[in-house]
Amino acid sequence: MGGTAVGLVVGVASLWMSWLGYRADRREHADGLGLTAMADELALAVRTQWQAEARVRRLDEPYALAVPWWPARADLVEPWDILVRTTTGARADRAALSPAWAGGPEGLAGSDAEIVEVFTARVPGRRLLILGEPGAGKTMMLVRLLLGLLPSREPGSPVPVIFPLASWDPDRLELDAWLAERLATDYPGLAAPAPAPAAGGPGQVTSRARALLDQRLIIPLLDGFDELPPHTRAVALDAVNRALPPGTPLVLTSRTTEYRAAVDPPADAGVPVRLTGAAGIELHAVDPEEAATYLRRDAGGEGTPSAERWRPVLSLLPTDTPVGQALRTPLTLFLARTIYNPRPGERPAAFPDPAELCDTTRFPTAADVRAQLFDGFIPAAYRPLPGQPARWTSRQALYTLTFLARHLEDDLHGGADLAWWQLRLAVPETTRRLLAGTTLGASIFLLTPLSFGLLTLFSLAPLLSFLLWGWDGGLRWSLLWNFAEECAAYLPAGWLLSRVFRLRERNTPAVRGRWSWNRRSLLLALGTAVLVGLVFDSFVNRVAGIGWGAVAGLVCWLITAWGAAPADLASATSPQELLRQDRKVFWSFVRTGALLGLLAGLLLGVLLGYLESSLVHDTVFGCGIGFWIGLVLGLAAALHRTAWGDFTLSRLYLAVRHRGVLPRHLMAFLADAHQVRGVLRQVGPVYQFRHIDLQRRLARHTEAPPLPAPARATRPEDAGERPLT
Repeated sequence: MGGTAVGLVVGVASLWMSWLGYRADRREHADGLGLTAMADELALAVRTQWQAEARVRRLDEPYALAVPWWPARADLVEPWDILVRTTTGARADRAALSPAWAGGPEGLAGSDAEIVEVFTARVPGRRLLILGEPGAGKTMMLVRLLLGLLPSREPGSPVPVIFPLASWDPDRLELDAWLAERLATDYPGLAAPAPAPAAGGPGQVTSRARALLDQRLIIPLLDGFDELPPHTRAVALDAVNRALPPGTPLVLTSRTTEYRAAVDPPADAGVPVRLTGAAGIELHAVDPEEAATYLRRDAGGEGTPSAERWRPVLSLLPTDTPVGQALRTPLTLFLARTIYNPRPGERPAAFPDPAELCDTTRFPTAADVRAQLFDGFIPAAYRPLPGQPARWTSRQALYTLTFLARHLEDDLHGGADLAWWQLRLAVPETTRRLLAGTTLGASIFLLTPLSFGLLTLFSLAPLLSFLLWGWDGGLRWSLLWNFAEECAAYLPAGWLLSRVFRLRERNTPAVRGRWSWNRRSLLLALGTAVLVGLVFDSFVNRVAGIGWGAVAGLVCWLITAWGAAPADLASATSPQELLRQDRKVFWSFVRTGALLGLLAGLLLGVLLGYLESSLVHDTVFGCGIGFWIGLVLGLAAALHRTAWGDFTLSRLYLAVRHRGVLPRHLMAFLADAHQVRGVLRQVGPVYQFRHIDLQRRLARHTEAPPLPAPARATRPEDAGERPLT
């Protein structure tokens, strides 16, 4: 047994040294890439990500809708002469004016794919403000700009990246810190330390994301300024000017009214502020003839029965009627074609008639028409399509999406990022802690028979008694009392262990496990081992002191030195991939804890066996208790060092608490809502609702209709369901 123990130690040490060498080689390779090579890898990841997202959002179906724009109003942007002077001053060459620059604001007018030319050639300094009304296509224009910039990008040049501003809290983080944090979230490899010399001075560690921003290798495309809280917009705009001064390319999108309120606040509300060194354009309504052609083409083309159903609506598009005013933006046109146009294999007669939008009695204003389109979107998106049967009915989808919208509005304070690891915030904090502690306590109880075999089989005796003889009999009541006593001991132990590991809790997804070989952890573990050993040596005996001192030191070391780390490569990730990686790390914590516990128990058992002359007995007992402790510690670390465990507990709790509202396979529902239904959009590892107004519309649902039925939608008439508002 002693020879086996020595062989295991030598073998594990050899494997560990090989692993350290392999990781050192990978780290050296990563450091040798340099920031420009990282920027090139990031550009490839960004292009792949947004090409896929453009297909999912159907931006080019049936064709790219042309959205015109004009120069922004003069009171919202810098005067043109000051803009030119600021730009040439930033270039330290006031006499050199680019011949491609527009001669004035009127030269910025354009449409559709001209946005790339406007940004790269016509705008001095490549700083652009894009304004528009709700649903005017600002985000769509930003995606087109990004996909137009990347193919012509030179190696080593800056990379355009879209940043949704809805997740930024200007009161908590400066813009540059938030940009680095968002980059590391969307592209986990950028969270790793930057290669020298960009890593910073002595004692400083700079992430790859922060280094790319500091070296101006990122072009920030800031989307949704209007989605920030109203009281923070002026402060946020000032933060943008300070973090990204003139000479730094950027794009900012916003609704016109909200941006105007920040630029020109009331006299008692603050100092006016605007985006410095930037030109501006304002998106305008889609031309009525263009909108009519678009709707007819999506319905099958001119003269088809589906296209003829639009005739009453199309005749009112050039007018100021409610339907004419409503169907002037890409968003409302997308909603209308989704609701009223059949897909291949569907019968037009089974669909609602778009002529209902012309009823001024039901829809007296354009806002009422838009509300009708939002309410009809989810039933239309979840209708069973030929070859794609709906896994969830429209009513079930409505309940789930309403819950998620309220989660964003209430738990995340109106944020737009639907991240699976933040679902825990929908559960009260006290309940989350009880769930984690109870899970650990139950695991200790269930793992005891697994580790010690028949020695603790009495823990399951009450269950066997019930299965074989029922509840009668004094013996069985005695066993139940014994069961209750064990639960009273195990559950507090689980809660205490959960609280200890919560001292270094990680609430973001992990991509791999990591040992922190720092002096503080080793000294703390050694001190704990000595202290516990001395206490047991004084009150019990020296053998107990050595054994329990070693166990306490191991526990302390695991708690302080065992953590998680981001990925090694700079690449975009999806919510499903991030969940898969985090779940993999979860089980690696459990396996590693069990293996380390088994090895430590084996060595401790051999040592105690030689000291007490009972080698076999102490070795078996040491292996059992070591495996048990390691497994429990591994599970505790997994629950608090990864996000999957907390997400699973929260999801199960919410599925029971809101029975019939949250689907059992939530990630499958979210993926379907994004890839098939088009209700959600994906931005890096998080989802967002297709439009912020859709999220807010769902969050305002106040009436509670009956709970959804568990049956799937298989009948054509299910497509005609309407949500209750």
